[in-house]
Amino acid sequence: MWKKAASRAITDRGTWIPLAGAGVVSIDGWDERISDWAIDNTPIFGSQENAKRASDTLWLATQLAMAGTALAVPNGPDAWEWKLERLLLEESAVILTDGVTGGLKRLTHRERPDGSNFNSFPSGHSSEAFVQARMACLNVNDLPGLSRGWRVTLKSTFTSIAAATAWARVEGGKHYPSDVLFGAALGNFIAIFVHDAFLPPESTTQFRASLGRNHFSFSVAYSF
Repeated sequence: MWKKAASRAITDRGTWIPLAGAGVVSIDGWDERISDWAIDNTPIFGSQENAKRASDTLWLATQLAMAGTALAVPNGPDAWEWKLERLLLEESAVILTDGVTGGLKRLTHRERPDGSNFNSFPSGHSSEAFVQARMACLNVNDLPGLSRGWRVTLKSTFTSIAAATAWARVEGGKHYPSDVLFGAALGNFIAIFVHDAFLPPESTTQFRASLGRNHFSFSVAYSF
């Protein structure tokens, strides 16, 4: 199950297209030139400060989209299909993304375009925005009663917000294009992997949560 989930995640176009893009812009100094142009012109957000504020707001929008769609999906009888269980699973994917992103930052030690520190690669805003947006898109697939048009509209909106989050980090001078493209690929990969490995009914990993007036408990079991 996990091998199949990893295979689907890496071959998904939301993973390999930005990953390839990160490689392309790293050739012949394009990364730095695009970054310098974005910082000097700020074509979307008007200023670096506006871009940095927008990146936080847009990131929050992807988090709300993930949470809202997770709670909108009807409860089911299988593992991870109770609303709270699904939401906790998706939040764990965000935590995993944050951990992997932090580890890569420490490993690569790349200086930010604005010179503020050496945490440029990959972009945490981008990786988290894309894991949240892709989780929201996967939740939309499980919402009953939606027309194809509404599904496409919602998923396009969530992906666009994540993309805007990533670009805002470039305009704000906090990341190079390769930083945000790699972050997008990472977030998309983890979202699909976690979804496919844990949400299917035949998943070998079982999770149950119990919420009462004075208590909260959960358990995880793995079937060999």
